[in-house]
Amino acid sequence: MIAAARYVRLRFPPRTHGLAALLTYACVVALCSGARLGVVALVAGGLTFVLLFLFLRLVDDLDDGTGGAPAGLRAGMVAVAGAVVLFNFHDLLALALAGGACAAALVAPLLPRHGITHPVVLFVAYEVAPLLVLGYGGVTAGAPPMVVVGAAVVLWSAYEYWKFTRKLDEPGYRPFGLGLGARLVAATGLSAVAVVAAGVIAAAGAVPWAVPVGVALIAASCAVAMRSWWRAGRGGRAWWSGLTFVLAVDVTVLVLCAAWGVWG
Repeated sequence: MIAAARYVRLRFPPRTHGLAALLTYACVVALCSGARLGVVALVAGGLTFVLLFLFLRLVDDLDDGTGGAPAGLRAGMVAVAGAVVLFNFHDLLALALAGGACAAALVAPLLPRHGITHPVVLFVAYEVAPLLVLGYGGVTAGAPPMVVVGAAVVLWSAYEYWKFTRKLDEPGYRPFGLGLGARLVAATGLSAVAVVAAGVIAAAGAVPWAVPVGVALIAASCAVAMRSWWRAGRGGRAWWSGLTFVLAVDVTVLVLCAAWGVWG
């Protein structure tokens, strides 16, 4: 138990990663406006959402050989998976989506070991798991399929921005073999996907302001990428990148959803 608590504190800090996961779940539910969740379902969904991202962290650490002994990481994965089943046994669709996310996370690291190293293939394999996790949030909210997909992709783009920019000051960090410049271009390009997803949400009649917000997020991400790139190239700390960007997107979406709920 002590080892597990230490692992969570070091590898998945509640005050940063845990908070970001909870805020992101709140954003998914808020974007799926019209949904009315009971307290029990909301708590179970939020806990599951956090646990799923913890599962992704455990898989990454096991794959990278960091974060602790392999046996301990595997035991943690089993414990988290068991908790996910327990929290979602009443909703088979949500359970299937959560299980699919866990399965996708487990399968992705096997591809490089079998000689599959194409960056595009690896990107699809590795990033489908977080997309399914974000889709889980919309499913638990009981939203229409178009809204679920749109909300998931909007926030997935922010997640991808975090992934590509979280270690700008570490030259050795090269996800999918991409260097600093390529990572920032990819991060900004992936953010553009949010515009299409926002259009899907707006077309479904859920959040009419989704498109202008999506465009604003793209402009913000471009500015952030260029500034972070400039600072990282000069040895400065790229403070406006990584998790900071995710938290900013989450807070912005929640504020706008609250405003729409009051004045819409």
